[in-house]
Amino acid sequence: MSFSETQNRWNDFLKKIEDRFKEVLEKTEAALPLLFEATDFETITFSNAWQGIYSQASDLIYKINDTWQEKVGEAFENTGIGFNSNQYIQERDKGYQVTFELEQRLKSYEVRIFADAAKKLVEKVKNTLSDDFCCTQCQAKLPIKDNFFRSYYSTCEYCQTVNTFEPGIKARNVEHFAIHALGEEAALEHYLQYELLKFQNYLEDREVNSKDQLITQYRKYIEAYLKKRIEIIPDYSDRYEKDLEAKIALETNY
Repeated sequence: MSFSETQNRWNDFLKKIEDRFKEVLEKTEAALPLLFEATDFETITFSNAWQGIYSQASDLIYKINDTWQEKVGEAFENTGIGFNSNQYIQERDKGYQVTFELEQRLKSYEVRIFADAAKKLVEKVKNTLSDDFCCTQCQAKLPIKDNFFRSYYSTCEYCQTVNTFEPGIKARNVEHFAIHALGEEAALEHYLQYELLKFQNYLEDREVNSKDQLITQYRKYIEAYLKKRIEIIPDYSDRYEKDLEAKIALETNY
């Protein structure tokens, strides 16, 4: 088989992977939100369903490198080009590039669909809590704060009784699902840029972007994530610096 024939087959294979990847996410776009609502916003079911979809999409991405290693690389060598030739490297890097782009798309999609679910869940729980939160003295309905994940005092505007709002188990469980999802949404741009810098180093097989540049970009990602968390739950501000340094240390050590 000639080089051009092998190249065409490789291009067709990559196109089929991209098309199948797009199909998987399009089906998810229609089905997963419906499942979330049908289960009354049950986060474990939602997360498990997503994990299955994520595995399907990831398997497609991994297939690119597996196919290159098992078949395509050798097929190109059999056309007479060496594995150190520019042609060979360009075709190999083509697979790397598609892999990276699909990984970026999968991450972006995951963050968006979880953030959308989190917003719906927060609104649902807030409305439920609003129905139950009444003044203990005059039974007037009391407003629920946007930040309803922690206990707080609320003064009734009618009788001036000071009432204690308790979020309850469901709201506290929502906290862990929603805070992470919304934090990831706020920080996504920085995360994708961080991954791009790492990929550029990998593709060039050298330090195109220095370690300091990588750490700086990763810090932007963590800062955006933690600041969003504080915006939703101000109590987290007390541990901001500790959490920031711990997360950066974990990544740099890795």
